[in-house]
Amino acid sequence: MVKGENRTIIDYLAENQIKKVLILCDKKVQKLYPDYFNFLQEITKVYWISLSATEKSKDITPVVSVWNFLLEQKFDRNSLLICWGGGTICDIGGMIAATFKRGIRHINIPTTLLSMIDAAHGGKNGVNLQNQKNIIGTFYLPEKVIIDNSFLKTLPQKEMLNGFAELIKYALIGNKSLWDELQSVAQITYKTIKKEWMEEAIQFKMKLVSEDLYDKGIRQTLNFGHTVGHAIERLFAEKKNRQISHGYAVAMGICYEACLSYQYGFITLKEVDAILQFVLRFYNPLNLSDDDLIYIANYCFDDKKNKNEIIRFIFLKEIGKAM
Repeated sequence: MVKGENRTIIDYLAENQIKKVLILCDKKVQKLYPDYFNFLQEITKVYWISLSATEKSKDITPVVSVWNFLLEQKFDRNSLLICWGGGTICDIGGMIAATFKRGIRHINIPTTLLSMIDAAHGGKNGVNLQNQKNIIGTFYLPEKVIIDNSFLKTLPQKEMLNGFAELIKYALIGNKSLWDELQSVAQITYKTIKKEWMEEAIQFKMKLVSEDLYDKGIRQTLNFGHTVGHAIERLFAEKKNRQISHGYAVAMGICYEACLSYQYGFITLKEVDAILQFVLRFYNPLNLSDDDLIYIANYCFDDKKNKNEIIRFIFLKEIGKAM
């Protein structure tokens, strides 16, 4: 019997008369699920490229490599790129799809909690430059995002926490009832993350994307926690010579930006205390020096939202509403 997710792909290939498919995947995912795409072999010509999907490898190098491969194999605008992996694969793959021959078809099949609820949706694609997150990129929507929750069964705890930070973000900026429900969570596991929570996060994001695809206004509220979060990631990459996970950095960014929201008089002390207590239930606080904090503040001046060298933060007006 054909799985529902597979049937979606089969129908898509038939409807669009696609003759060539490249699967761009995370090496770890391919190793865990070597037979996942066996059903495609009898339908179309399938090529594979697997990458070590780390933040350190998220630069222009793999993009150029895949461009060359597509050119050599004579892929055209009606060929299909399937991005199978977490946020790094979705970002790199979307960048490739957007730019090769000015745009080819692509589908995202996310395999991590973070990519399922965030990175695979909305058409923001990019690579890093000089340790600055996604500073080179495009806006280019995937034709489909196929969610298969079974991938979460093999996801390490660290990666579950990576995605949970984004779920917290969605609750804080747009869904007070979700925030209230999350308070009962004691552990982050495959079983405790409800499918409906994921669906609510996706629906909220796609509503903002439909109103502001090019990130000029309301969509920027999705960056709550990310201004400081990205700066923290850069601090560790440049000054401490080690990587920290995107979700952990965002969780710390949420704490800092919630405090700023309080300091500027937008949320109450009770609200900021509730946010800090909940986030720190799952994520250990960073031990940062005064010099570290100065670096983070300076790095915020490179944020993509900024205008005329003025830092633009996302603040909370209250839990469940951002500005």
